[in-house]
Amino acid sequence: MVRSSSRIDKVRASRDGHEFHEAWTARKALSLVLPTDDLVGIAVEGLSPSEQTLASAETVDVADLVLYYGKHPTFETARIVAILQFKYSIRSKSVPLRVSDAKETIQKFAAAFRDYQKRFGKSAVEKKLVFEVITNRPISTTFEKAIQGLALGHRLKGDARTQAQQFISACQLVGNELAAFARKITIVGFASNLRESKHELSRLLADWSPAPDALARARLGAIRQPKGRQQRPYPHRK
Repeated sequence: MVRSSSRIDKVRASRDGHEFHEAWTARKALSLVLPTDDLVGIAVEGLSPSEQTLASAETVDVADLVLYYGKHPTFETARIVAILQFKYSIRSKSVPLRVSDAKETIQKFAAAFRDYQKRFGKSAVEKKLVFEVITNRPISTTFEKAIQGLALGHRLKGDARTQAQQFISACQLVGNELAAFARKITIVGFASNLRESKHELSRLLADWSPAPDALARARLGAIRQPKGRQQRPYPHRK
């Protein structure tokens, strides 16, 4: 029996996806040191401690990373709350991401959208809450057109219409609620690969300190494996 050279080690793929998440989070956490925006907190794999127990299970589950921007790391006091989910793939790294690839994420984002509306009201959610998918894959142009079309209420044709229908099926929202939800979604593709993310993080740590590279690597490990959860929020939105 000949073993295919293209076979992907599932354990390695899972580990790489987790490390990609860690490296991206650590790079974002470094921005807390530099006051370039009003990011005030980062919650890893869940919400801030003060919100975690009150949120739905779907909201907590979908939040790989939550960024809080504003005064304090809570929804009520923040200006923007961004819920992020990472999708890292070795096998499909060159294959454009489609709605079908993000179906479960869209379902959970929609559940979180309803949960926040129920707890804080539609007006606050419209002003503050955003969702983002970050992937190392390119994004299907018709996926982007589908989201834009739903957000603006435009008629869609061809594959964009097909993906819009799949999006609606996943989120189970209609009318104004569907448009409001679609406006909340951002898909970021080609978010580097694991090696590039870890290299950039190591370089940043080394640049910030006169310490030897060995110490920079030790600091990298400490950032990638934090003992507690933090928080922080988003670019300026009016």
